[in-house]
Amino acid sequence: MSIRVFLGTAACLTLAGCALKSPPFGANIMPESARAQIPGSWAGPHRSGAVVPNWIRAFDDPELTALVADAVERNPDLKAAAYRVEASRAAVRIAAASLYPRIAMKGLGERQGQEISGDLGRGINPPDFGPPGTENTGGSGLDTSMDESSQRWVYGIAAGASWEADLWGRIRSKKAAALAESGALEADYEFARQSLAAAVARAYFSTIEAAQQEANAQETLNLYQEYTKLTDVQKQQGHASDFDVSQIKSRTASAQDALYVAQQARAQTIRAIEVVTSHYPAGRFHVRRSFPDQPKGVPAGLPAQLLERRPDLIASERRFAAAFHRVNEARTARLPRFVLSATGGLGTAQLDSVGTLDAVIWSLAAGITQPIFFGGELKAAQDLRTAEQKAAAASYVGTALRAFQDVEDALSADYFLRKREGALSDAVSSSGESITFAGKQLEQGQIDMFTILRLGGENLASKIQLTQVRAARLRERVNLYLALGGDFAGTNAPEK
Repeated sequence: MSIRVFLGTAACLTLAGCALKSPPFGANIMPESARAQIPGSWAGPHRSGAVVPNWIRAFDDPELTALVADAVERNPDLKAAAYRVEASRAAVRIAAASLYPRIAMKGLGERQGQEISGDLGRGINPPDFGPPGTENTGGSGLDTSMDESSQRWVYGIAAGASWEADLWGRIRSKKAAALAESGALEADYEFARQSLAAAVARAYFSTIEAAQQEANAQETLNLYQEYTKLTDVQKQQGHASDFDVSQIKSRTASAQDALYVAQQARAQTIRAIEVVTSHYPAGRFHVRRSFPDQPKGVPAGLPAQLLERRPDLIASERRFAAAFHRVNEARTARLPRFVLSATGGLGTAQLDSVGTLDAVIWSLAAGITQPIFFGGELKAAQDLRTAEQKAAAASYVGTALRAFQDVEDALSADYFLRKREGALSDAVSSSGESITFAGKQLEQGQIDMFTILRLGGENLASKIQLTQVRAARLRERVNLYLALGGDFAGTNAPEK
C-alpha cells in the first residue's frame, strides 16, 4: 500500500505542474509608443519586393565569392563563435537534467576494528568518528560489544534515486532560459558569419580602390614628368624660368608621394583580407585592380519584417526571452519544493569468530521544503531578474532602432552616391578634355605652365573623388545587404 501511495503522489505532483508562460516576441516586446512608429515602407529610395538571399553573387565576381567562402571556412573568430554555440547546447542539456530522477549506485567494502575499555556490558555504544579527513564511506560503526577487542568486515551494494517534482516550473524555466540563451548565441553566430562576409567584401573593394588610386597617381605622375621635360626644353630656349621648373618639379614630387600612399593603402587592405581568411598578413594576396559592375537595385522588403529576419535582432529577442524565464525561475524559488527519494541495497556484516549478519535495506520518502528566512536573498534575486528583463526589453528596442537606421542610411547613401558618381564622371571627362586642349595651347604659347598644373590637379582630384565614390557605392551596397539581414549564401539557417 505504501508503494502505491508513493507512486500516486509522484503522479499527482507531475500532472499538477504549472505550464510555463510564453514570452512576447518581435514587435510585441516594444512598448506601444515605439511599436506604433514602425512604418509600412522604408523612407529611403528602394525597390519593392521580398529580400532575397545569396547577395554575394549579385556582384558577379567569382574571386570575391571564393574569398568569402575561404574566410567562412578558415576564420578563427567565427570558429570561436561556433564553439560557443556548441557549449550553449550542452548548457541546455545540463539545465534539463534536473527534470529527471538522479540515480546512483554505491559499493562498500570496509574493514573495521575497535579496542574499548571502561564499563563493558552496560549497553553503551562506542564513539564513531568516521575516517578522518576523507568522505565517510557509509559503513555503520561496530555494535555494542561485550568484548574489549573486536574486528569485522562490512560490505555490500546499494542504489538510490531522488527526483524533484517541478510543480511550479522552476526547473523548466531554467531550461527554457538556457534554451533561449543558446538561441541567442546561434543568432550571434549567424550575424558574425554575415558580418564576416561583409567585411571581406568591403576590404576587397577597398583593395581595388587603392589600386585605382595608384593608377590615378601614376597617370598624373606621368603627365607631370612629361611637362617637366617640356619645361626643361622651354627653359633652354628662354621661354621658362627657374620658378616654372621648380613648380612643375614640386607637383611631380607630390604625385610621386600620392603613388606611394596608394601603394601602401593597397598593401594594408590586402593584409586585412589575409587576416580574415586566416593567412599570414604578408600583403602579397592577388586581387583584381578594376571594380566589378554595380549590382542592380535591391528589394528591401518591409520594415516590420526586419525584426523577424536580421540575426542581431533575433539574438536580442532570445536574450529577452531568457531574462523572462529567469524571472519565473527566481519567483518559483521562493515556493515549496517537493522531493521524492528511494533507496535500496544488500549488505553484510561479518564479525570475526562470532558470525555473519545479512540485511536487505530499502526506503521510500517524500519531502517538502519551504524557504522561510534567507535574509532577503530570494526576494533580491527576483528583483534582480526583473530588472534584467526590463533591461533586455529596452536593449531590444535600441537594437531595433539602430537596425532601422542602418537600412535607411544605406538606402539613402546608395541613392546619393549614385547621383554623385554621375556628376563626378562628367567632371573627370570634362577636366580631361581641358587638359588636352590646354596642352595644345601651351605648345602654341597661348597659356602658361601654371594653367596646365592647375588643370592637372583638378583632373586628379576629380578622379580621386570618382574612385572613392565608386568604391563607396560598392561598400554601401554591402552594408545594405547586411542591414537587411539577407544571407549571402542562400540560407538563413546557422551552420551546425
